[in-house]
Amino acid sequence: MKLSVLRHSLLLALVVGLSACGGKATFPVEGKIENLKYSGLVLSNVGMQNLAVDANATSFRFPNTIEYGVPYDVKVVTSALHQSCNLAPLDSGKDTAGRQASINVFIRCIDNAFSIGGAVKVIGADGKVLPYTGDGLVLINGSNDRYSMPKDATAYKFARAIPYGTSYGVSVLTQPDGGKYVCTVERGVGIMGTGEKGDADVTNIDVTCREK
Repeated sequence: MKLSVLRHSLLLALVVGLSACGGKATFPVEGKIENLKYSGLVLSNVGMQNLAVDANATSFRFPNTIEYGVPYDVKVVTSALHQSCNLAPLDSGKDTAGRQASINVFIRCIDNAFSIGGAVKVIGADGKVLPYTGDGLVLINGSNDRYSMPKDATAYKFARAIPYGTSYGVSVLTQPDGGKYVCTVERGVGIMGTGEKGDADVTNIDVTCREK
């Protein structure tokens, strides 16, 4: 508390001193960025041109400063490619220059994540497509993300989303009970975001079961 009062007093003293010389204290509008990986992030502040931020940047600063008492309002206009960028929790991005010793806005980016799944079908002994009526089929993505296929399923989707740029590998962990079917996975391996649909859910990791 004492430190805050002292800091505010020093700031007021600086402003008074500059006013006596015919000027005002000025402040750069700047801040920190967490986890920015890609280009495309654009920020805005009232009364200023938008600011494009380079990939992998950990901080930003608008080119023009603002005077003591002038309000600022930093917003995310466009998130980076493959990410969602927002003001950090508890940081509104807006205030009035001079209320604090400096302007320091905090922005956080997280990778976009998408689901993986597909259709389920059965190929009968005569080659006809039949509904799946098995029980006990378990799929696995990687080493620990499992999905138990419901009986009479026509499609499935893993509960855990996959971040952009992360690899996935879906395979059959457990065949259906009773030995009625032998199931295999089609297009089960990939890297999220690099397929035909780009930044979107992957819905073509199909499971085909064949009657014995």
